[in-house]
Amino acid sequence: MEKEFVIDLKNANIYQQNTLVLNDVNLSVSKGEFVYLIGKTGSGKSSLLKTLYADLNLTEGEGKVVSFGLKKLKNKKIPYLRRKLGIIFQDFQLLMDRSVVNNLNFVLGATGWKDKKIIKER
Repeated sequence: MEKEFVIDLKNANIYQQNTLVLNDVNLSVSKGEFVYLIGKTGSGKSSLLKTLYADLNLTEGEGKVVSFGLKKLKNKKIPYLRRKLGIIFQDFQLLMDRSVVNNLNFVLGATGWKDKKIIKER
């Protein structure tokens, strides 16, 4: 039985516009695994992340993120992929009139979470 990964890229070439940014990327991340992505400015970190959350199209190689195939992902499915990911951007702004917990509850409510027990578990 093949191991299932939360992130699985195989021989992926990542482009920013028409420029090859990362060549032949192979990356597998299991559920619960913690990963750091570090590198110099312009080394492709943001392009890799944009590919994982479908802001950049994966056109060469294979890629799956939380069971969503990146090569054939339809635009209407992108919000569902992103709801499964936990990405916080460096310029992310909290709602300053709320606590961290209330900010998180706001996001969960805005993305369709209704069950208070499940929200608390999240």
